[in-house]
Amino acid sequence: MNETTFLYEILEDYKDAETPEEKERIFASFCASVWSSANKRRIYRKTIRFHVPKNLLSTELGQIFAAWSKVEYKHDKSITKEDDWRAILRQKINNLYTRYFDKEVILDREYLNLLKTPKRLYYEWTSGTDMEAGTVTALIDDAMDRAEKAKTRLQAEKMTLSWNDYKKIVEKYLRAGFENCKLIEEYEDTSRFVTRLDFLTEDHLYVGYLCRTLENHFRNYQKTYYNVRRGHGNRYSRCIVCGALTEKTNNRVKYCKDCCRRINQKDAARRMKKFRSKTAT
Repeated sequence: MNETTFLYEILEDYKDAETPEEKERIFASFCASVWSSANKRRIYRKTIRFHVPKNLLSTELGQIFAAWSKVEYKHDKSITKEDDWRAILRQKINNLYTRYFDKEVILDREYLNLLKTPKRLYYEWTSGTDMEAGTVTALIDDAMDRAEKAKTRLQAEKMTLSWNDYKKIVEKYLRAGFENCKLIEEYEDTSRFVTRLDFLTEDHLYVGYLCRTLENHFRNYQKTYYNVRRGHGNRYSRCIVCGALTEKTNNRVKYCKDCCRRINQKDAARRMKKFRSKTAT
């Protein structure tokens, strides 16, 4: 398979294959092409920065803000400028790993906004807002403490899976996508043809289908991982202790089953201890 091979050609060859061995060869070549894509998963440090001019560094507030003029966090390459199917599909694969499994890359809006607190306060100060050094220090310290707690909570909400094991699962789901995919020819009956396809290339259609396949499978993978029921009408929340996904059967649900069991056991032990201390007297 070379760089100019279209995705629709691969899927058509796969569907037309006469033996399981031929299908396996085509799919293996497809996977090798995806993993060899130049659109690798890249993690880098990003900095929230601002500049405090020299004439402000002599002030107490200027010194405080200068100490927070560079706040770093880990980020990943989440978009690609390439429009070939390999790069687009690989980007989706990379992004799903970041979303569900990478505990170091936290891109939650609440967390990032807290990290931007020093920069926001600095520009408010330089725009004329009166501020006290003690108040600014307290606000920044509080924001950074909340950011660290948010990061810890969001890390706990991610599942554990190595990149190599993730790749195996991705291939499993892509294989299911190949098996279940319907070729465009199957929609050539004008009564069933999707009009929107007129504005898309065949490769855009198929890569979109495979991306949705991965999205749906990993959504279900998460539910299986946390042993919660699937269902379109089901609602889910996060355990406030361990971050596990739990089914929200009512608005009072705060814990997953395991944490709820441990808490009830501790409460029962505490009640028993209190009861024994009373009866002993």
